[in-house]
This record gives sequence, C-alpha cells and structure tokens, in this order.
Amino acid sequence: MRFAAPGSASFEVSRPGRYVLWHEYRTLFENRTYESEAKLPANVRFRIEAPDRSAVRLDTSASGSWNSGSVQREVVAEFDARQAGRYSIAVEADPPPRVIAVGPDPFRPLIKAVLGAIALGAIGIGGGIALGIYVLLRRETAASPRAAPPTPGTVFTRPAAQTPEAEDRSLRDLTAVVYALQAASLLVGVTLLAAVVVNYVKREDVAGTWLESHFTWQIRTFWFSLLWTVIGAITLLILVGFVILSVWLIWFIYRIAKGWIALAEGKPVGAKTAGN
Repeated sequence: MRFAAPGSASFEVSRPGRYVLWHEYRTLFENRTYESEAKLPANVRFRIEAPDRSAVRLDTSASGSWNSGSVQREVVAEFDARQAGRYSIAVEADPPPRVIAVGPDPFRPLIKAVLGAIALGAIGIGGGIALGIYVLLRRETAASPRAAPPTPGTVFTRPAAQTPEAEDRSLRDLTAVVYALQAASLLVGVTLLAAVVVNYVKREDVAGTWLESHFTWQIRTFWFSLLWTVIGAITLLILVGFVILSVWLIWFIYRIAKGWIALAEGKPVGAKTAGN
C-alpha cells in the first residue's frame, strides 16, 4: 500500500507478521514525480492503529533500502502486525509531500531461505560424510578374517588373528579420530555428526574395555552440544542465547581436551572413573 504524506490511509493485513514502513524518496505516484533525500526530516511523525484501535509500536532502529527501476526506497521503521484486519496509519509532517509505502518485511523470508539452504547443505554434507564412514567401517568389519568350520579328517589350525595389543591400538587410534572430528567441527560443523556415527557403529567393539568410557563421553558430548546449541539459537533474539552459546563453547572445548588427554595417557574418562 502506498499513499502521499502528510495524510492518513488504511491497509489490510491478511496474515500477522513483520511489516515495514518505506520512504519512497525517488518514485512516480499518481502521475507525479517525487524526489527528496532518503532520510526523513526529524519532524515527521507516524501513528499506526491496529484493528482493535490500540497503538502499534514502531521499531525505528531498523534500516535497509530497496531499488527497483525508477523507484528507490529507504526503511523508515518496522512493526509487528499481531492480528489480521484493517490497520490505519497517519503521517504528520511539514511540506513538501512525500510517498510512504507499507508492506510485509521482504528481508526475513530471504534470510530464512538462505539459512534454510545452508542448513540443508550442511546436513547433506554431514550425512554424506557420516554415510561414507559408516560404509567403510562396515566393510572393514566384513573383511576381517573369520574361522572356517573344520571338516572331518582335517587337523584344526587356528587362523591368524589380530593380537590384543594391535586391536587395542587400532581402537585407540579410532577414538583419537573421533576426538579430531569433534575438534574439527568448530570449523566445519558437520564433522561432529560424522564423529557420533563412528561412535555408534564401533560401540560394540569397545564394550567392556577402558575405551568404552571415551565413547560414552564422546556420545554425551554430541547430544548435549546439540541440545544447548538449539536452545542458544532459539534464545539469540533475547540475547540470552549469546551467553548460552559462549558457555557451551567453553564446555565443548573442555570435553574434547580432557578426553583427548586421558586417551593419550591410556586412561578412561568420565564421571565414574576420572571424575567429570
């Protein structure tokens, strides 16, 4: 909706949401050309009423611009239309006249679309890495030598098998790889997903060993990280999210460092053993 100010007008809101007040400082409206400075004079006053006649609060800290052909707009303010219905707007200002436009916020849907595309891309990359690691680990397990059933009249011989020391070293190296993937997630977040996939695929192999505590430690690191990052992201708008995410980051680095040091020393980790 567009109208010439000073003056008043009304507009219909079919769906509640965030709306923007624009100053069209270069435009053509009702067969008249308007040209002025982008910034409105300080004496311009806006008053918006909701369908229930209550005053609508304006957020004048908003900023932005939009150009389309011969039309150039500058954001004046934003407001939340909390209910559907007909709103009224009045603009008080000294001459010269200028054009004001009202419409849904065009930026938020674009930001949501971009963030959604990034999230889907990250999930796709993380899922691909996780699936690749899963397939490789399954192939390794399937390719490990197995004893063939003895046949009558033959002398049974024990097949060559990996020594306990070699097996322990292999699982220890794998545990270190998981810590490395978790650390790398600080730069490439999707590697955290790959790390937890390794944990779940190889969890049975470390059951009953001192490395089981490390896998439990790593799995808990993943799930608590997921929980606190979601809570932090949701509460970013009220600033609490920054505190939550900062505390989580310190906690996350601590978990990786403590676990990796314990692994290097050949010790278990966790509340039951090393003290959390």
